[in-house]
This record gives sequence, C-alpha cells and structure tokens, in this order.
Amino acid sequence: MSRRIHYLMFSRFFANTQNDKYLHSNIHMKKTSKAITWIIIFIILLLLAFILFKKESWEIENPKICCNNNCFNLEIANTPESHQLWLMYREFLPDNDWMLFVFDKIWTYSFRMKNTLIPLAWIRLDSDLKIVDIIQMDPCKTEQCPSYTPESEAQYVLEINQWLISEKWLLHIWDKCELKI
Repeated sequence: MSRRIHYLMFSRFFANTQNDKYLHSNIHMKKTSKAITWIIIFIILLLLAFILFKKESWEIENPKICCNNNCFNLEIANTPESHQLWLMYREFLPDNDWMLFVFDKIWTYSFRMKNTLIPLAWIRLDSDLKIVDIIQMDPCKTEQCPSYTPESEAQYVLEINQWLISEKWLLHIWDKCELKI
C-alpha cells in the first residue's frame, strides 16, 4: 500500500477515535450534569418541605393549662430568645393568661426580674407537671436585680400575676397541672 493510503486510513482511524472519546466524554458529562441537577432539585424540595411543614413541639393554637380544675391561656416560651424576653417591659398580664417556659431538661433554672414591671409568681413544674416550688418575685427596674434560684429542679416554669396564687387560684406544692392542647 502506498504511504498516502496508510496515512488516510490512520488519520481516519485516529479521527474516529478522537471523536469517540469526545462523544463518550460529552455523554458522560450530560449524565453527570443530569444527576447533579436532580440531586440539587431533591435537596431544594427537601429543604422546602422541612421549612413549610416544620412544627415545633410546642407550636400549637390556643394552648391551655389546667390546675385545680381552673384552665388558663398560655403563652409558650420554648426558645432561648423567648426565655430572655419573657415578660419584660409588659405593664399588664391578664389574670387568665399565663406564660409557660419550656426547658430541654430538668434543672434549677434561675430568673431575674430585670425590666419586669409587674409582680409575678413563679410556679415551677417537674416533668409530670406537678408543682415543685412557688416563688413570689417583685418587679425590678434597676440594673442590679436579685436572682431567684430555687433549690428544687424543674422542667417547666409558669409565670402568673403574683396575687393570683394566694387570693384567687390557691395553688399549692404537689398540685398537678395538665396541658390542654
């Protein structure tokens, strides 16, 4: 065979091999690109579902707590941010509205009444919602406010108007409360 024919055959073979490699890598890139696209779509849908359908365990409408056959509306503080703000700067708390602090574990949580304008009672509940302690706290409008640290451990704390404890609802240690959801 002549050199020219060898050259033409070799160049065609080499060109086809190059094209095959190019086509193979192009197909591989398309498959990889599709897979990555589907993975991204799946992750986005998963995140959207999590955001849209995420409910906190205490995120409920019109929660109530009942103690001694009396039921009260609850405002629930179950995040560190809501624990810090609690009833600060409020000038009024309706008799039937209480605040429930929910903590992750049983502990002797301390509170201060800094920037709290109304006298409050602090009803501490164990994990079974039994009253383990009742502390009466006075408002504090100065920078140096006393810290109230009880001896008993609790997982929940109810805050209500101070005068309701002794004059209206007559709550006592070891009374059992019940959440109405």
